[in-house]
Formats: sequence, C-alpha cells, structure tokens
Amino acid sequence: MDLGPYLAFDGVNYICTICERTFSSETALYAHCRSTSRHSWCERCSRVFISLQARNSHLQGSKKHYICPKCPHVQDFKAFQELQDHLVESHYFCPDCKLYYSSFDKLQEHDIARHHLCITCGDYFANKNNLQMHQQKHQPRTMECYGCYRCFKTISGVLIHLESGSCVSEVTEEELDDIARECYQSGKYIYTGFEGGEWLYRCPSCDYTFAKLSALYQHAEDVLLCSSLLSGDGCLAKLARFIARSLQ
Repeated sequence: MDLGPYLAFDGVNYICTICERTFSSETALYAHCRSTSRHSWCERCSRVFISLQARNSHLQGSKKHYICPKCPHVQDFKAFQELQDHLVESHYFCPDCKLYYSSFDKLQEHDIARHHLCITCGDYFANKNNLQMHQQKHQPRTMECYGCYRCFKTISGVLIHLESGSCVSEVTEEELDDIARECYQSGKYIYTGFEGGEWLYRCPSCDYTFAKLSALYQHAEDVLLCSSLLSGDGCLAKLARFIARSLQ
C-alpha cells in the first residue's frame, strides 16, 4: 500500500515515519497528520510534508491546486473558476487581458471600453453596437406617443404603435408617410428613384432602404454609424419634432 512520502503500512500498523508513531487504521493515521504541528499536511492530495515550506512549494507547483499569486499568504482554491473569481473581485484582474488594476472602478472602465460591459446587468458583448442594441432593453419608457399618453422606450416604438392603427388618436401609417414627405428634410431620407412614382425610406448615412418609417428609426437606433441622425440637427431628429408638431 503506497501512502506517499513519510507514511507507511507494515501489514499490521500504519506508521508516520517522521514522528515514529504507529496507528491501528488509515483513518487514525490521517487524523494525526491533520492535527500534528511536527509536519504539514495537504488534505486535497492526502500527502504529508516535512515542513510548511515544502507544503507551500507543493501547492505552488501542483496542477491540483489553484493558488492566488497576489495574496501575501497562501490561498488555495478548489477550482480554477474560484481562483479567477477571487482575482477579479479582490485584485481587480481582467482574465482576458491578464491585467491587474488598482481599483474596481478602473477595472470597470477597462471592461466597458475593451470588453463592452453593460453595467446595468453585467453582460458582455462582442462590440459597441451590440452593447448599444442591448442597452435599449434597460431604457425607461419616457417617450410619450404623439397621439395619446402611452409611453415607449424609443421613437421607433412610438411609430410602430401609430403605424399599427391601435392609437386612440386613429393616426394611420398613411398619415405618417404624408407627414414624412411634407417635412423639409424629406430629400435626405426618402428615395424616389423608382419607376411609377414609388418610393422608400432611405438611411442617408448608409443608403439602406426601408418600407416603413418605424423601420428607418429602428435602424438608426441600432446602428452606431447612423445613430447621429437621431440627435441635434440630424434629419431624423428634425423629422421627429416635425411629426410631434403635426399631430398635436
């Protein structure tokens, strides 16, 4: 029976060769190893070590142990993920970049900039555009409908509501289209290059075309490159204000 270094079995008794003591069972031998101060014990590997230094060397080199490289005292974790969680929470470590930061705030700044972290729910995203699309889920319903008192998260939500004909104002999709064509900005977002007078909405930033006004606004809300159209002097921002005035 192989009990490892410094432990033996002679066929009758279990022996601690360091202390020169015998025990009637393996359980009694291991209980001694755990409690004595004359040598050190690794519970996970069921091994005895001649000194604390020898045990710590074993912990640092063994693949069965996950040791924190930053803590001043030896801290051993049962699983790799537990060690990773400890490094992130206690030492502000980025596992992907293998970088440590001086504070939680610094790590969070890095995660937002480099790994597109949503600070509301803690999810990560592949790129900034995906993060912005996701963050719409967390937006409060502050956008009031132009025709009633219902509130939505986005302008596109208001327009979908109006286009569906479910608004108590009885505004229709055709009326919205007429208002959009009347706006002095219409040359920027309406494409008329079809035979027979047909037309579509067009994103002036990327030239994508859409059959519905709400789809054009959804596109601008979702695509970072085109989002500037919705703010300040952007043509879709001006159109939204024109629609609001027209329906009041």
